[in-house]
Amino acid sequence: MLTAGCTRGIELVQNPPHAVAVTTSGAWASMIYLARSDSGIIAIDLGWTGADAALERGTRRLDAKPADVRVAFITHAHRDHIGGWKAVRTARFVLGRAEVPYFTGSAQYQGLVPSSAERVSVTERPNAADVTLIEVAGDTAFALGRDTLWAFSVPGHTPGSVAYLFRGILFGGDAVNYRPMSGFQGARPEMSDDPAGSRASMAALWQRVDTARVKVVCSAHAKCARNSAALRRDLLR
Repeated sequence: MLTAGCTRGIELVQNPPHAVAVTTSGAWASMIYLARSDSGIIAIDLGWTGADAALERGTRRLDAKPADVRVAFITHAHRDHIGGWKAVRTARFVLGRAEVPYFTGSAQYQGLVPSSAERVSVTERPNAADVTLIEVAGDTAFALGRDTLWAFSVPGHTPGSVAYLFRGILFGGDAVNYRPMSGFQGARPEMSDDPAGSRASMAALWQRVDTARVKVVCSAHAKCARNSAALRRDLLR
């Protein structure tokens, strides 16, 4: 089943030279969104395998380079969304307060797949003392010159998951999931610490976001669709 208005790629959010989205490899294509703002280049999530090359490719389309990224907004710190952290290590990293210990490696996720993956191969993560962290404790607005980026706490997929609304695009992280046979739905249980909590967080999110301002919704794995009531219902499945 496909949600009405579904676009299964990232063409809806491409706007070079102002903003681009690129994907990295690995078991799933992970998306890195890059945009030029009055406050400099920002990134939303940092991909997985091949993240450094993807960041080079994406920032080049903005006439920039990875070291120019000033702020990296992280939806959650699973290994497949922080792969490029070293390439932008001088940036400020914005993430949920509850997510900080997972990002820096002092806590371990409980979801079946993420926890099993860490037992097989430990993800290299930054030391808290070596990076600049900005913690999101609740819904927060970030002024980026003429732009405003909104951060919304949506715990469940991970304890500190955050969704970001920027230029009409809602980046839902892995609280937004797409499967070829069933279309869009909520967080995958085998990947999540608390899948029911994630769905509850998304239901609460739609109660406090002006949905007219949300033009497109994207997962962290490069699946995007135009916002609609049908899509919002599907994300609670």
